[in-house]
Amino acid sequence: MEMRVPSPVVGPTVQPSMWLSRMVLYAGFAGTGAGMALPGSVLPALLSRLSLADSQAGLLFFLGWIGTSLGALLVRAPLARSLALGCALVAFGAFGMAWGADSIKWSCFAWMAIYGVGLGMAMTATSLLQAGRNAQRRGAELNRLNLIWAIGACVCPSLAEHSLRVANVRAIFSALGLFFILICLWVLVFERDPEADRSAQIFPAAGRRLPVSRFGKLALWPLPLVLVIFLPTGIESSMGGWIAAYVQRTQQGIGTTVTAGSCFWIGLMLSRTLSSALLLKRLSERFVLVQSLCTVVLGALLLIASGASLGILPGVFLVGFGLGPIYPLLLAVALPYSENTTIFFVAGLGSAFLPWLTGVISSSASSLRVGLLVPSTASVLMLILGLRVAALQRIQEAR
Repeated sequence: MEMRVPSPVVGPTVQPSMWLSRMVLYAGFAGTGAGMALPGSVLPALLSRLSLADSQAGLLFFLGWIGTSLGALLVRAPLARSLALGCALVAFGAFGMAWGADSIKWSCFAWMAIYGVGLGMAMTATSLLQAGRNAQRRGAELNRLNLIWAIGACVCPSLAEHSLRVANVRAIFSALGLFFILICLWVLVFERDPEADRSAQIFPAAGRRLPVSRFGKLALWPLPLVLVIFLPTGIESSMGGWIAAYVQRTQQGIGTTVTAGSCFWIGLMLSRTLSSALLLKRLSERFVLVQSLCTVVLGALLLIASGASLGILPGVFLVGFGLGPIYPLLLAVALPYSENTTIFFVAGLGSAFLPWLTGVISSSASSLRVGLLVPSTASVLMLILGLRVAALQRIQEAR
């Protein structure tokens, strides 16, 4: 029997207008996008400040992004409480990165893990909360949230660059921590879950623990799907995390360094917007998937082959543009095989593993360009497996 946890009632509550509530939650969700992009955006300054090697920076990414996967699994009803806890953890981790890492250098790994868990909880809880409040328009609402997240990620590199001109990494993480404290306070005072019955029916996994035995259902998935679902999030986090450092080391100017990060996230945002419009016109999902897979490979090869901004910027943009619709489309194929959040955890493992491996290989070869062969090779593998998944999908539809 499923146990439903009632929302706590703490005295009289002043309910804000739904419009104001939505705007605040949208702002917080854009903040999670900025929070995901921030470590990569300030990576050159962070490496210098903490005297980290590339392998150690890779471990930093690994702990942060494995934390986001674990954070998604920790979300429970009441969702508003999970959201407030996630925001508090983001703020705690951000302040730790700002102030605690200086006194104890190795503590940055613990702070980054806390930061990642908080982001995972905040993103998941916001998505479930808003989807529950828009039960008749869940698809549209989740697409809107996805776009808002991408806008936050797009804006982050430019904001970080301007902030570094007048301040330092400590000030940037402190500002982010303060922002999430304000969001946390808003949620604690004003936000409540939608009707308990409706929320539990739409998202039953949010109200109970995930049985470990359900991981066994992965055995029922087609093997190419199990392997490929790991890759798009990993390529995205690896490219997004390391691109600023790579461009800086090719002795490009600061303007090109910032522009490269923005190009990646802008490409991601534009492609998700465009692909949604194309799919609404009932174009084949397989067509969109295959052309996106090919675009990622083309962009990755152009990025690695070129040492000048003339090739780097288009390459970065193409990688982001190609990646945009791939994960949502693969998710749509995978969901019939999974009834719970296991799939999100599996996908999140890629976002932690590939940036870490990129850093390890970069340190071993003393070349970040060699390290970026990791996401580039992954893009080729993703193309091969993605074509196989598309073929399996076509066979299933023909039956």
